[in-house]
Amino acid sequence: MSFTTGGLFYQESVKLTNLYLNKKNWPKVKEAALSNNLLQARTKSTTQRILREITARLILLTNDQLQLLADGTHAEQNHLLWLGVCKRYSFIQDFAVEVLREKFLCLEIMVTHDDYDFFYNKKAQWHGELETLSPTTRNKNRSVLFRMLLEAELLTSVNLILPALFTKELVAVIAADNASLFACYPISDRDIKELL
Repeated sequence: MSFTTGGLFYQESVKLTNLYLNKKNWPKVKEAALSNNLLQARTKSTTQRILREITARLILLTNDQLQLLADGTHAEQNHLLWLGVCKRYSFIQDFAVEVLREKFLCLEIMVTHDDYDFFYNKKAQWHGELETLSPTTRNKNRSVLFRMLLEAELLTSVNLILPALFTKELVAVIAADNASLFACYPISDRDIKELL
């Protein structure tokens, strides 16, 4: 539940990905990003926190996914950044599969804060540690998650669900990793089969 920092970090993630594709070494990427203030943060501690968050997501992407993140369209990049978030945080992946995608499959057009709260409370029954989070942290997590969904172009600004649109290149890099990851997006099983 440590995703209270930022959103998808689109620009920063693309910069770090390009740097990684040149250096092929995450510790050197972090060192270069810190020494050159690549992320343009005001303080060193902020830079370190953001850098830690972004790299924790990016290292979970395959080399082909990182290459497409560097060279792909804006939509492909956003969908890959969402994939990195889902791979990093099982809570978010579960929300994507159990709430976002399920609502899409049931032809419900909106995801609400109440949907999040219901999902959170259901998870808290199985994961007692969720009960220890303060209401402020819970609200911050909800806010950040909805912002990431907006930035990933999976929700509109009024929380309407947008179907995920995949290119052949995006399908290929996700399928080569794990086809079950398509469930992180609002897309039907039939459409997934057609894409594959």
